[in-house]
Amino acid sequence: MIKHYDKNTNVYEAALKRIEFIFDNFARVYLSFSGGKDSGVMLNLTIDYMRKNKIKTKLGVMIMDNETNYQESLDFMHHILQKNLDILDVYWLCLPLSLPCSVSSYRSEWQCWLKEEESQWVRAMPNNDYVVNEDNHPFDFFRPRMLDKEFYDSFGEWYSKGKSCASMIGIRADESLNRLRAIMNKDKEIFKGKMWTKKNTDHTYNVYPIYDWKTSDIWTANAKFQWEYNKLYDLFYMAGVPIGSMRVASAFMSESKSSLNLYRVIDPQCWARLCSRVGGANFSATYGKQLNYNSFSLPKGHTWKSFVKFLIDTLPEETSKNFKERIVQSIKYWGRVGRGLSDEVIQSLKANSVKFYYNGTTPHGGNSLQRIRIRHPPDNMDFLKTEKGSVTSWKRFGITILKNDHTCKYLGLAPTKRQAERQKTIQKKYSKI
Repeated sequence: MIKHYDKNTNVYEAALKRIEFIFDNFARVYLSFSGGKDSGVMLNLTIDYMRKNKIKTKLGVMIMDNETNYQESLDFMHHILQKNLDILDVYWLCLPLSLPCSVSSYRSEWQCWLKEEESQWVRAMPNNDYVVNEDNHPFDFFRPRMLDKEFYDSFGEWYSKGKSCASMIGIRADESLNRLRAIMNKDKEIFKGKMWTKKNTDHTYNVYPIYDWKTSDIWTANAKFQWEYNKLYDLFYMAGVPIGSMRVASAFMSESKSSLNLYRVIDPQCWARLCSRVGGANFSATYGKQLNYNSFSLPKGHTWKSFVKFLIDTLPEETSKNFKERIVQSIKYWGRVGRGLSDEVIQSLKANSVKFYYNGTTPHGGNSLQRIRIRHPPDNMDFLKTEKGSVTSWKRFGITILKNDHTCKYLGLAPTKRQAERQKTIQKKYSKI
């Protein structure tokens, strides 16, 4: 395994030290388990540590069952849980929550496990003793159709029972820049100086014990310690999916859209029900991989600006309004603030007569990047050798719409003021129910 600390410490040993720190400093500990490679390794690590050190308190395990899991994932998760129920406090959640949806132009969310849609469920609800559903849940904060992110935070505070609580999450910094920023963010509130922690609620900290592991470390650990893992990854490998691109996530999220077509090959029965569950799944599976900056050609007679306006005019009213607001937000941000760009990109903007303004430096990259403001987005950034999808342009807006990226993650935006206020109003309305 790769060395990250000193000659005598590797990432496995460092993770064990973090787990020891967690159990020494928090009264309550639970782990988010998705059945993926990262959370699987983290669960195996923690179980081994608890048994070796004879930890008496149970480890909470939260599984957010989104109805669309592969059978291989379900088999793996149930098996490892049932082998270790003596030390685990399991909450297998089959609750009607609102989840992100990026495969449809008509809905930005979909709801799993709704009773009134039982005939459309992708699969039957499991009936194990540790399954929590709408009829037997113990949560005083729960309401049907609540947002999954809101549920996550509320669950952590509920599980804490008013004591110090650690929420173990299996994310790794090398998977994305967003994850790296989440770990290295100096503005977050951390626990006892540990950068791999982040305060999330009044009593709960998110903790990331394997944040510095590489994908190769995950599979090295599985092989070295003979840990049980999700055999779905073997099927991914046989299907030709690169090791670094293998994902286990909710089928309709933007992160898993590019691999949605694998359901058709690996689990055809599940695939048929997925297509009837949320409209647009089949289209996204067929064309989802192609919708990136370089692979889409404009219809004849259109500029990207005119094509964006055409797309917005053809969308449902609510969806159209959302994209209009987000595009305006992006244009205003680039015009007032801008973002840090490399010298190479700045020189390309000059060479192609793109009008821009300097706005100091950005703290990212050690204040080494010039922040550039662009008041009027160019039609496209095809002339750039790098960062085409990172600099404002009408093409970037168009790709965002074509991706059904309702949250506009591709534009790098935070929620609008109206969206943030709407969420706060909903939370306040139902906070006492």
